[in-house]
Amino acid sequence: MIDRRADSRANDRAVSEVVAFVLVFAIILGSVGILYSTGFQAMDDYQENEQLVNAERAMDALADNFNDVIRYNGVNQRYGELSLRDGAVRTSDSGTNLDILIEKGGENRSIADRDETKLSQYYTTDETLDLGEFAYTSDGDRIAYEGGGLVRGDDSEDWSLVRKQPHITCSDDREAAVISLVTISADDRSVQSSSGLGVTMSVENRSSAVYTDDVDSVSITIEDDDTAYNDAWDSTLDTDRGWTDNDNGDDLRRTCPADRVVVTIVEVDLEY
Repeated sequence: MIDRRADSRANDRAVSEVVAFVLVFAIILGSVGILYSTGFQAMDDYQENEQLVNAERAMDALADNFNDVIRYNGVNQRYGELSLRDGAVRTSDSGTNLDILIEKGGENRSIADRDETKLSQYYTTDETLDLGEFAYTSDGDRIAYEGGGLVRGDDSEDWSLVRKQPHITCSDDREAAVISLVTISADDRSVQSSSGLGVTMSVENRSSAVYTDDVDSVSITIEDDDTAYNDAWDSTLDTDRGWTDNDNGDDLRRTCPADRVVVTIVEVDLEY
């Protein structure tokens, strides 16, 4: 006599093994699919972020090297290298525009007025100082050398952060303000590469003046449409750093109450 119950149990075990195999195989395929769709994207995002972090460090080192032209009058040239890693470097003589006004005896005097400030012929009757542009861009993100400082933002200009403060100080205790800026007069140019790039900064002109007679304050004004880094400049000229906020519509305007003001402008050219 055939034991049908034993035969049924054997068949059930065979079916269970097949079902288990199918389920395990489906789980493996599902895991691979999830890893492919999310894991590799996370790895790409991590790689892009690391690329920007490394580029920011390289730009910070480059900015510190370039700023020797501000710190030392005898330095007229500096050289540095930057690894682009499929990013792009862009230079231009058009960047953030700002006005520097010194209030003397209750009357505003622009640093553009050569008769009053006795600055070099670099200044014209135009009161706006153009800082120019030197920026590294990659996948819509931008790291820029701005007036001697370093800022990070995006191509849509929705946000910006200060990574290295420019040489602008407002000291309450000494009632003095020091403004040292680098302006770039390089030609419009953009280079993209996966290798390194050598950049040479050369001083074209240097102007410096000290204001002490009847000085009441100095103010910096940046029109909203004249900068891609409004948030960064707002942070640089923060009220916690000695500046006072003067309402000027949509424009950024900060004033430093000082009886002594030192203004240094170094105009440079960049070649690579």
